[in-house]
Amino acid sequence: NSNNNNMRGSDWPRSNSKKGNKQGKNRTVVLVVIAVPVLLWLMLSIRPKAPAAKSLNDIKVDMHVHTTESDGDRTAEEQIELAAKIGLDAVWITDHDMIRDLSRTREIQAVALRKGVEVSFGVEITVDWEKKEHHLLGYFPDSVWAQRELSDPMKRLQTACAVVKESRRKRNTNMQNFLNSVLRSDIGKYYFVDPSRQSSFTDIDVDVVADWAKTNANLMEPTSLGRPHFRAYLIEVVGIREDLIFGPRAGDGVATLTSSGDVYFDEDREGKQGVEIEALMHSATLAKRDIAFNPLPIKEAINLINLAGGRAVLAHPPTLGSKWTSKFVDLVPDLAASGLWGIEAFSSEIDSENHNIIARLAKENDLVMTAGSDNHGSLKIYAHLGEVKRHGNAEYAELEYWARSGLKQSHNLRNDEL
Repeated sequence: NSNNNNMRGSDWPRSNSKKGNKQGKNRTVVLVVIAVPVLLWLMLSIRPKAPAAKSLNDIKVDMHVHTTESDGDRTAEEQIELAAKIGLDAVWITDHDMIRDLSRTREIQAVALRKGVEVSFGVEITVDWEKKEHHLLGYFPDSVWAQRELSDPMKRLQTACAVVKESRRKRNTNMQNFLNSVLRSDIGKYYFVDPSRQSSFTDIDVDVVADWAKTNANLMEPTSLGRPHFRAYLIEVVGIREDLIFGPRAGDGVATLTSSGDVYFDEDREGKQGVEIEALMHSATLAKRDIAFNPLPIKEAINLINLAGGRAVLAHPPTLGSKWTSKFVDLVPDLAASGLWGIEAFSSEIDSENHNIIARLAKENDLVMTAGSDNHGSLKIYAHLGEVKRHGNAEYAELEYWARSGLKQSHNLRNDEL
């Protein structure tokens, strides 16, 4: 028996060769039947590890990107193509106050797959935080979009976002009326590049702006019409000075226009003589006239995101203005206790000083620091796709953290591996 056990295959008796061949073929078939499904399972379930960045200039993921489906001027496809061109490995599309239907989501996913860029989806919801309008990001894993239809919690979030978006439509009508009133008034002449154009000014109409923006500012749908589209129309059609439309994002929107035509906002106004004038579409200018959204209460938005399987992140905190450090910093722990998952710590709108405050809050409240450009195509000239630090500032103390782990973090969030 021991000799038989040690026999080589070629030493088996010839009288058993046909039977042996048959048994061998059967074993081969069984192995193939077993192996093919196993290999397919392995291919689908084993995801490649996200490579770490090699330097601070090798940041590969942008988690805050907008498209024409809200208030950007590049389509999702164009953003993905640009991301591939500049070397990004992953982008998160976070359009304002909207959850896409699955069919559109899958169209974008197919384009990203062809371009070799990981695309993930979130939302940037307009929220009310202590009577201050702000933004909350929601990020969702791919599993949310892999079903036959959106889950009931996701549908509830989609409906809530649609209500906020409708309030944007009402604001646009009120904004139209306000702009017409100001530009026809005595002070209106100061807003024109050429003051003589005031006499030929034709009233602004929301529908006309929307039609113009479809061709000239890549507006995909009228319900996404927003301040950036009005801005472009005011500059290119009406002839309004660019520096008197938005002004600095923080502050009260009030400026001094000197006799030489220079404009000074906020602390830069000190000692300057001239006409006091408001930036036409600054959030504070509009808020004084109750021209605003009816946004979701921030804790309600956090809860809706969490119930839908997502993660809630406080967007670009310094844009809260002067009360960011005097009031809202102390309220972050309350949001963390209410289910806030992260806080945007790296952005074109966050300088190094504010970054240090955010990094401290993240550590104290066990919040994840995220990074995103808040790119709107060409509509925010300072927010370039893939750039997650403010120009002209020293390196953020924690930027190395994002360079080292940002892509991995995004990868884990996308695959629900947190």
